Amino acid sequence: MTEPTRRPLSRMRASIAKSMSASALVPQFTVEMDADLRRLAEWRVKREDPPSYADVVVAAVARALADHPQLNASFAEDAILVHTVCNVAIGIALADGLIAPAIRGADTLDLAAIAAERRRLTAAAEGGSLTPEEIFSPTFTVSNLGPFGVRRFRALVVPPQAAILALGALTASSEISLSLSCDHRVVDGAPAARFLGDVVERLQAPAWLDDL
Repeated sequence: MTEPTRRPLSRMRASIAKSMSASALVPQFTVEMDADLRRLAEWRVKREDPPSYADVVVAAVARALADHPQLNASFAEDAILVHTVCNVAIGIALADGLIAPAIRGADTLDLAAIAAERRRLTAAAEGGSLTPEEIFSPTFTVSNLGPFGVRRFRALVVPPQAAILALGALTASSEISLSLSCDHRVVDGAPAARFLGDVVERLQAPAWLDDL
């Protein structure tokens, strides 16, 4: 019988294993909604340099977090820490795993700044030059498997963050699936649903983007 090849864990795989093992100890639930992005698609067509759908989602999430601070929080054993900044992490797939650096102060950035920061963080991740502050400062994560054709999935909460939003692929009818996984020690179903509904409403009625 051929023996399996033993491949020692890289630092990244070891870090992912540690984080996901911690996530397994978190009582989690997921709420899901679909968003109709036809009006957003029409809005993008009118722009000379339209932002990506992912950039718009980050902007919508950041502004919704400012209105729903219980989702921008962490569990701390004897307390819940409500963060005063909205640092939205974006998942970046690398050859040996996944890393999610933060777009810091995302609720204060316009779309162009969010897009520029996402590109900078992606280049830094691929070049191995992310800083500890960029890696360890997220207060919320957006995980996007849409570019891989995945229609719907549920992501695992990344402790100590209270929630993570999973994005699926845009359908031919311009719909997108959003799944919000939450730490039930920090937030309950109703506020999670209100937050997700706020994000969906912003994506479906993009007039607010004109002010960014």
